[in-house]
Amino acid sequence: MASRQPFPQQAADAPSCSIWYIQLRLGRHDYSVPRMLTYVGQLTEQYQFPPAYPRMKAGKLVQDISDKSRWPREAVDQWLADFLPPATTAALDAAALAAAATEMDGRAGMLRLVKGGR
Repeated sequence: MASRQPFPQQAADAPSCSIWYIQLRLGRHDYSVPRMLTYVGQLTEQYQFPPAYPRMKAGKLVQDISDKSRWPREAVDQWLADFLPPATTAALDAAALAAAATEMDGRAGMLRLVKGGR
């Protein structure tokens, strides 16, 4: 009897990926399958992680995730490459806002009023 691998191998060019691939990429080897499914579900709801493809269950399409769900691999890889923690994103946004305000203040100092009118 063949034993099940904890992280089944997937072709590098596969168009979709499984929860095992996501678990491996996130480095969450310590999570059980139910906990990993909950974690990915919350990432989807709170941090715009790519949703799983709908799957067939009892002859109907359902959107919930399970250990049989598949995700678009390219979207998962892109999300993981671009993800920044919320605190880092907020700090970058605040720094960009401060830099823009400083630039506008500097340019406003160069403005000259022209006497005129009707």
